[in-house]
Amino acid sequence: MATELLNLRESVSYWGDIEKAALALLSGKIVAFPTETLYGIGVNANDSAATNCLYRVKQRPESKKLAIMIAEPDDVTKYVKEIPPIARILIKSFWPGPLTIVFALPDNKSIGFRNSSNRVVRDLIKFAKVEIASTSANISGEIPATDAQQVITNFGDKIDVVLDDGPTQFKAPSTVVKIMDDKFEIIRHGVIEEERINRCLDENCLSFRS
Repeated sequence: MATELLNLRESVSYWGDIEKAALALLSGKIVAFPTETLYGIGVNANDSAATNCLYRVKQRPESKKLAIMIAEPDDVTKYVKEIPPIARILIKSFWPGPLTIVFALPDNKSIGFRNSSNRVVRDLIKFAKVEIASTSANISGEIPATDAQQVITNFGDKIDVVLDDGPTQFKAPSTVVKIMDDKFEIIRHGVIEEERINRCLDENCLSFRS
């Protein structure tokens, strides 16, 4: 089945296209969407079969966990019951925005969350009423897509729906920060520079460092 490309720049069909993509997510399909950084591909985070399919299409080892896209900052509490103070400050300062925050869980695992400032992916999550397990729209190790046509070039008909909202704002990845109690570690440098994070924490009378 050919990939369905939906042009969100035609405002008259915006909500109809969001609904199509939401129904695709709920039926176990892979959807590509814009963020402010790069295009992503994702599936219903509660659908293990769809998640396995996403790993195969991405050619990503399952040891590399997917991020969870959430619609609102408070949605992280569905998964993480205890939010460390340093994480609360980063959430307040940078969400919605190009920051992925990785939390350590009680079972010695970790999980990353992203609350994008792009309205398309947030509207998609809200309409589907499920979080999205996601990754950048590229085969592992290749260049990530920054527009819808690059998504099609990267995956052909291996994904089901592409939401086209034009080129991304930053054309660079989100910064990924791992929280460990009262410390943080940058595990991927991106749009938000480490200096900005340090300055944010200093202004809140904290001296946490990676």
